[in-house]
Amino acid sequence: MTTCFSRLFRCLIGIGIILSIPFVSARAKAAFDDLAATYRFLVSDRDADGGALYTATAGALNGRVLPLSYLDSADYWGEFVCASPDVVCAVVDRYNPEDSTLSPLPGAGGPLQIERVFVHNGANIYDGAVWQIAVVLGQAANGFINPYAADAYDLAGNQSLLLREGHCGDAEVVVKGANRAVTRKEIFRYNGRSVSDPQSAFAFRMFGRSWLSDDPFRGTPWERWITVEGLPTRQTGPTPAYRRGRISWSDWKPITGENAWAFLLGPLHAAYLHHVRYKGGRFIPFDDPAIRQALALLPTFAAMQSDIGAVYYAPAGTAGNVGGTFVHPQQVSVENNFSLYAGLKVLRATLEGTLAGQKTLDERDKRAIRQALASIQTMLHGGKSASGRTTAGLLDFFRHRAWHDGGFVPGGLANAADRVETWVPMRSPLAVDVNTWGVAALGAGMIDDWFGSGAAFDNWQQVKRWGGYGAGQTLWGVGYSDRDGNGMTAGGDFRQGMMSAEWTAGAITMVRNLRRHYLRAAADGAAKAQARVASLDRDERQMLSALVRLRHDRYANEAFPGRPDRYARLIRTRSKPYLYASRRAMIPFGWYANPIPSTCATGWVVLVANHYDPFGYAGRPN
Repeated sequence: MTTCFSRLFRCLIGIGIILSIPFVSARAKAAFDDLAATYRFLVSDRDADGGALYTATAGALNGRVLPLSYLDSADYWGEFVCASPDVVCAVVDRYNPEDSTLSPLPGAGGPLQIERVFVHNGANIYDGAVWQIAVVLGQAANGFINPYAADAYDLAGNQSLLLREGHCGDAEVVVKGANRAVTRKEIFRYNGRSVSDPQSAFAFRMFGRSWLSDDPFRGTPWERWITVEGLPTRQTGPTPAYRRGRISWSDWKPITGENAWAFLLGPLHAAYLHHVRYKGGRFIPFDDPAIRQALALLPTFAAMQSDIGAVYYAPAGTAGNVGGTFVHPQQVSVENNFSLYAGLKVLRATLEGTLAGQKTLDERDKRAIRQALASIQTMLHGGKSASGRTTAGLLDFFRHRAWHDGGFVPGGLANAADRVETWVPMRSPLAVDVNTWGVAALGAGMIDDWFGSGAAFDNWQQVKRWGGYGAGQTLWGVGYSDRDGNGMTAGGDFRQGMMSAEWTAGAITMVRNLRRHYLRAAADGAAKAQARVASLDRDERQMLSALVRLRHDRYANEAFPGRPDRYARLIRTRSKPYLYASRRAMIPFGWYANPIPSTCATGWVVLVANHYDPFGYAGRPN
């Protein structure tokens, strides 16, 4: 069955056709022409078709196809990145017999090698969550097919299986739960709590394909830049092959925001799209893995909540983005809190639907649902948790702590033992997504109720002034921060520092939320509201029109500052994915952006094209 279906899919690719049922607005349809070819990237093999997927070989994952975060190439790194005069690509990797690792020695070439190994082999669990939603939405809304499963939910379920098994897809030695942050003495303690069950522990933010990971330079002319020292001379048993062009995986970071997407937003939306929208049911069955895995992690999310309501960024002992540093155990990412807030609301609505609709629930299941709903209520609105800890709740934190000077701060320290103040905000660098996602998660109406009429609209105007990307006075999209070279000149012209496809898609989602809110007042004849709606209409139209410029086939011919020469030859694909960013540059939050196809950005485009808002239950705006 799979073979026949795969042959049909490849036949359709060969003649340039993918079955679809039109389900997008006229404006979005015009902006995202050939959405089928964009979707194809999400359901195609990387090696064969330049897609997002690989086939796992380890344990229960053997034979399952799983997403990677990016499509790169040795030529991209060698001809473009390494050609920059300030970049050092020569690296020395040394084997350490004490811990059996093979890692780059300190030096300029080491961080770049680690970066390209992560990009080439890594699958961020947030990216996987967006992929899940987009894969099922493409079938439910557009009628798109894939070569691996007649039911897209079966394909999307592979990501949930990966999280449940908790090991690398191509693990040399299968250790179930190896990629879950189980407490070990003082490492990975959750706000002072210990979590011993891998199914209740956070997953690491990024899964590699295997512990020993290939540098994309391996087996290419660029391998000449890699020197290796001290390799073991004898390899026995299951020990993987150490060789030039491989290094040990080194990213072990359990982050709250990524886990909120991976265990709440991604699988719950995919389950809704499958059971309700595609199959025509009224609820998600209680035994669906999306519900079961969400409930297993809910007490851990609750344990990470502070007295003032903010949920901490990561468990104690988590490494920082800068080598040799560790995350402060009371550090808060406000964007992470918005992701969790949205995920908790989606879980609440899901459980309420299951409790009301599934008549076969036994008393134990009903009790588990009611207990979960009570925990969510406390996390959102405050009160005393089942463990006896009291919190002010997420909403109180957003309203009274996270908002400053017309926008949301990126983070801070909450109830830190080494600080007198209960909240120490971090106000720089400014982050685009904490504002766009924040408004989308809370809803523009709530923002205006809290901070005054027009506060949500004014927040967006503020973001454009320091984070907008465009040409002249035409808005194209947004970048990541106030340090990207974006924003507006005194004359009102947009700068062109760096544009993000993913974060622009989030901005479009937020603008639609704003427009929906202000349309109500505009319908009553309020002139100010009508002007706001007109402005938002223009912003949405301009960003929709410009976003397609970051599609792989279009970008190769666009005049983006920083676009690599001969781009179409550096990155090859048979589909039409969207790129992560318009240029390669360091993002001040700790990672590099690259102008290469991104699973997450491509998934977000499928969501935007279908007006599916992942911050609201059933894709409806808050």
